[in-house]
Amino acid sequence: MYKNLIYYALLFFLFSGSVLKSQNNQDFYKLLDKSIERLYQNPNESINFTEGILFNQQDPEHQMMLKNVISQAFIMKGEFVQSLRVSMDVENLDYNHTISNFSVFYSDYALAEQYQNVGLFNQSSRLLNEIIQQYSNSVNISKNSKITLAKVYQLESINQTVFKNYEKAIELIEKSTNLLEVISAENSILQLENSIFKASIYIQKQEIKEAKNILHQTILFLDKNDQFPFVKAFAYERAARASFLEKDYLNAIKYLEIANKAIIDLDYNLMKSYIYLGFSRNYLALNNKDKYQIFDKKYTDLKSKLEMNQKEGIRYLVKLTEAHEDNYSEYLQLSQQKKSNTILLTIGCIVGIASLILLYVYKNTLNAKKQLDFFNDQIQFLENRKTNSSTENVKEIKRNLVIHKDTENEIIMKLSDFEKSDRFLNPEISLAVLAGQLETNTKYLSEVINKYKGKNFNSYINHLRINYIAYLLKTQPEYLNYKVSYLATISGFSSHSSFATVFKSVTGVSPNVYIQQINQLENG
Repeated sequence: MYKNLIYYALLFFLFSGSVLKSQNNQDFYKLLDKSIERLYQNPNESINFTEGILFNQQDPEHQMMLKNVISQAFIMKGEFVQSLRVSMDVENLDYNHTISNFSVFYSDYALAEQYQNVGLFNQSSRLLNEIIQQYSNSVNISKNSKITLAKVYQLESINQTVFKNYEKAIELIEKSTNLLEVISAENSILQLENSIFKASIYIQKQEIKEAKNILHQTILFLDKNDQFPFVKAFAYERAARASFLEKDYLNAIKYLEIANKAIIDLDYNLMKSYIYLGFSRNYLALNNKDKYQIFDKKYTDLKSKLEMNQKEGIRYLVKLTEAHEDNYSEYLQLSQQKKSNTILLTIGCIVGIASLILLYVYKNTLNAKKQLDFFNDQIQFLENRKTNSSTENVKEIKRNLVIHKDTENEIIMKLSDFEKSDRFLNPEISLAVLAGQLETNTKYLSEVINKYKGKNFNSYINHLRINYIAYLLKTQPEYLNYKVSYLATISGFSSHSSFATVFKSVTGVSPNVYIQQINQLENG
C-alpha cells in the first residue's frame, strides 16, 4: 500500500513539474511578445524591458531570443557596437556542453543577420540558405523554429533584393508570410514588414503601381491600428520613394512628414536617416534650396554619426571573432556540423574588413583623349550589363603578386557580378569591404583590379559610378532635369564637388557640359 502511495506521489510531482514548466514557457512567450512590441514602439523602452526579463531568465534558448531583441533595438538606434556585443554574446554559448538544435539554428540566424547589417550579403546569404536547406522541409518543426524560419526567409529576401534577384526575393517573402500562422504581436509585425519589403521589391523593379497598391493596404491598416510607430514610418517612407519615382514630389513630402512625425521623439536613427535623405531629394527636385539645405545637413550629420559607429562596430566584430574563433572550432568539432567550413570561412572574411579605408578622389588633367576613352568605356559598360563577361575577354595589364590562376579567374568572375549589381553605388564600399563580399583578401583583390582593370581600387569604383550615371543620363531623360548634387548622391559620392571633380577627370567634361551635350544631340 505504501509503495502505491509513493508511486502515485512521484507521478503527481512529475506531472506538476511538467505543468509548471509548460506554464513558465507560456509566461515567457507572453513577455517576449511584449518585448517585441516595444521594439517597434520605442527602442530604449524595449532594451530596458527586455533586460529586466533577461536578468531572471536561466533557460539558454530564452536568453538567446531576448538578447536578439536587444541587439535589434541597438541596430534600429544605429548603435552597431552595442548590437554586435549583444549578438556575439548570443553566439558565445557554453561550447563545452551539449546545446539544443534550436540553439544552433537560432545562433546561425543571428549571425547571418549581423553579416547583413555590416553589408556582407554573400556570407549572410550562404548561411541563411544552409538554414533553409536544413529546416524548410522539416515536418515536425517547432513553433519557435517556424517563426525563426520566417525571419530567415525575410532576411534572405532582402539579400536577394540586393543581388537584384527580384522574383526570388518575392518568392522568399511570400514563404515567410505563409509561415506566420500563430496569432501574436510578433507575427503581426512580421506580416506588416513583409508587405512593406514586398512593396520595396516592386519599387526596385520600377513596378510602382503594384508597390503602391501593397503600401496603400498596409498604410490603411496602420492608420487604424496606430501602435507601431517604426512600422508606420517604414511604410510611409517607402510610399514616399514610390511617389518620388513618379515625380510626385509634393505627395512624397507629405508621406515623409507623416513618417517623420511617427518617430520624431524616438531613437530610430537609421530610419530617420532615410527620411532626411528623402526630404532633401524631394526639396532639391522642387528647387527649394532652403528646405534642401536644412534636411541635407540633418542627413549628413546623422549619416556621419552612423558611419562612425558602424566602423567602430566592424572593428569590434573583428576583435570578437578573433577572440572566439577557437571556441567556434571546438564547438564545431564536437557537434560535427557539416557547415563548419562555411562558418570558419565567413569569420575569416569578417577579419578581412579590419583594414577599412576612406575613399579618395583622384585628379587628372582634362584632355581630348579622355573623352574618347570614356566613349569606349561606355560601349564596354553597356556590353557588360547586357552579357555575361568571361575571363577570356579580360585584358591582362601587368603582373606583380603571384596568384593561382583559378583564384584569379574566380575573383574576375565575382568582379563581373559586382559590376552588374550596382553595389558600387554604396558610399560605404571600400577595398576591405569588397574583399569580404567577394570572399578574398585585400592584396589579391587589389592586384587583380590593377592587373586586369588597369586602375587602383578607388579609380575602378569611380569609373563604374561615372559610367553608371552617364548611362542613366543617356537612357532615362528625366535624369537630365536633376540637380548635379542629386546625381552625386545617387551615384555614391559624398559631395557635389567630389562628384564633379571625378566626373570631369573621367569624361573630360563637367557634368553640366555633359548634360548640355546630350540635350543638344536630342534637340539637334
